[in-house]
Amino acid sequence: MVAYLLTKLTEWIEQADKDRREEYVAMAKDLAEIERRMVHLETTS
Repeated sequence: MVAYLLTKLTEWIEQADKDRREEYVAMAKDLAEIERRMVHLETTS
């Protein structure tokens, strides 16, 4: 039971992080900013 809860919690945290990253990129004003944000996410992870 504990393993199941930890698995679900991990999935939830990973999905929340993915959603946060997608929102950050989506707020970009133009293609150059999208690229800068994507590089920033890749280098800081």
